[in-house]
Amino acid sequence: MNKIILTLVVSLCGTFIFGQNNKISGVVFVDTNKNDIPDKDEVMLSNILVSNGKDVVKTNSKGKYTLSKIEGNTVFVIKPENYISKKNQQNSVQFYVPFDKIKELKNYNFPLLPNAEKKDLKVVLLGDTQVDVMDDIHHVGKLVTEELMNKEIDFIVPLGDLSFDNLNIFKPLSETLGLIGAPVFYTIGNHDLNFKETAFQDRDKSFESVFGPSYYAFEYGNQLFLVLNNIYPVNEKGYTGRLDETQKEFITNLIAARKDNFKSIHLFMHIPLEEMEDKDWVIQSLAPFENVLISAGHTHTQYHKYFARETGQPIHELVAGAVCGSWWEGPHDLDQIPFALMYDGTPKGYWTVGINTDGYTYDYKVSGAPATKQIDITVPKTNEWDTTLNILNDTFIYANVFAADEFTKVYIRFDKGNWIEMTKYEGIAPSVQKQYYLQSQGRYDSMKISKFPKPETISTHLWRIEKPANLPAGAHGVQVKALGETIKLEAHANAVLWTK
Repeated sequence: MNKIILTLVVSLCGTFIFGQNNKISGVVFVDTNKNDIPDKDEVMLSNILVSNGKDVVKTNSKGKYTLSKIEGNTVFVIKPENYISKKNQQNSVQFYVPFDKIKELKNYNFPLLPNAEKKDLKVVLLGDTQVDVMDDIHHVGKLVTEELMNKEIDFIVPLGDLSFDNLNIFKPLSETLGLIGAPVFYTIGNHDLNFKETAFQDRDKSFESVFGPSYYAFEYGNQLFLVLNNIYPVNEKGYTGRLDETQKEFITNLIAARKDNFKSIHLFMHIPLEEMEDKDWVIQSLAPFENVLISAGHTHTQYHKYFARETGQPIHELVAGAVCGSWWEGPHDLDQIPFALMYDGTPKGYWTVGINTDGYTYDYKVSGAPATKQIDITVPKTNEWDTTLNILNDTFIYANVFAADEFTKVYIRFDKGNWIEMTKYEGIAPSVQKQYYLQSQGRYDSMKISKFPKPETISTHLWRIEKPANLPAGAHGVQVKALGETIKLEAHANAVLWTK
């Protein structure tokens, strides 16, 4: 009998100790003197959300939280409006318990610093950077960092596929992007996973060791932002687009806690919504919000999609192309940067999203080009010296409008005459065809390049019109304008057309 009682006591004690070790507590406070310690005269923040990647709790009147630990997860604070966690030298926001410490810690405090936040936000989106070697890091520095250093930006969001399966290059990339000066909130992509790990919870550990949780949320200005990990590993190297069940619980709990505080929510993720197996669950879960914006990468093309809902405005998704274009492929310019046109003919670049209480705007910037570079016009050209591309001439004039959506209207006029509407065309971008043809003719054989595959991608933002047959011989001015009411797009471009 005594043995049974003793065994029961030991068992209960063990359970109690395990339960204690499986909990973490702390406070969220305003770190006025920036010493990371909650001093007596510093303000403890109540009603701040803290999460373990599943449960979402609010700090009490004394700023305290308590959460269970989850294997493979850490604990993080959901950044509140007008406050921010400290940033490291790479300007990554340190809003989480370091992964290498979470198992041993019983207490962890989240120091927050005041952060003046405007109601009108400017957010920069970086599609797949896909860096593999230091050459690519130099490219990102030239194409993104140097252009944005002097810009007023609230924060930056790389949209996954930060690397090209080289997980050791995360740090150099973060150092390069950190030089811009704005806070950086990172998203994970399929090329950022540890596929050699057998345990599901370890597949994102290299990403997490540098950037923190692979899914989380934060508030900025008067807006709510949600960063997702929608890469679900399958077998040794495969993946599918969907959310794991723990992440779904986090989303459900976050929305329950904040649906009455925000009319809008903004999602950042790698795989586009239309490619997710559980897209209907995602759409349904976002029902409490009147407006939903989604930004994604993955496809190395760019386009807009709209998803109708039973209530609220249609969900607007932007697939934001890729900083690397088409995986850094093709011939190089004078800075040894590959031209790497995206497969829909869009030149490499990045997006700036303007967000305010009245709505939002999308602006695409071609890296290394003026902000006005929004349209690529292709007219028939008959060369006399280098005649290689003459074979690609046809009877049409094409306009590739990089930022256009399905509702955009494109017009053309000749010699400042009347505007004529161009026809939406489902085809391969002429610029991609030209580059591939030159490659096939051996133009780049002496260069150390990654070659383009045969073009097959149909551009979603291409228009064309037959060349007028009644133009007199000589040079003619061509003007194109694109108007997109839904996305507030107005773009203009000019070209010269020669006729015989």
